[in-house]
Amino acid sequence: MKKSKKKTGKQAMPEFSFKEFTPEEDTIYTEAVNRFREALATGKTLRQAYDSHPIQDKELETFIHADFLKIIIAERHFAGQQTLDQVAQDLSVSVKLVKETYARMLQEVGVSAANQFGREFGDMNPDAVKTND
Repeated sequence: MKKSKKKTGKQAMPEFSFKEFTPEEDTIYTEAVNRFREALATGKTLRQAYDSHPIQDKELETFIHADFLKIIIAERHFAGQQTLDQVAQDLSVSVKLVKETYARMLQEVGVSAANQFGREFGDMNPDAVKTND
């Protein structure tokens, strides 16, 4: 997920755009995530898991690496009740990386929820221009 920052007078929520995969990218993504899971299951670190399955397209690789870390945090922290410190230790990554990724995850969820609310119920800003299209 990519974030774009708009500079305005007010603190605006960042906009996120979800990557839409081509069928080929979807196959690469699925295979990579499965390989990374297998590597972690054998006791490898996150870096070793990433290194065990290189991806040709470096932009896609960066996206998949970031997304996989989010998946692991969600599974281990939210579903598995591990602390973020324990997740970091198990993956052999810095606590800072895990906490920053966690913060991005919460921000993405908040922005997505706000956007969905806006689509369903309209803009709640009383200063917004209202049209009757």
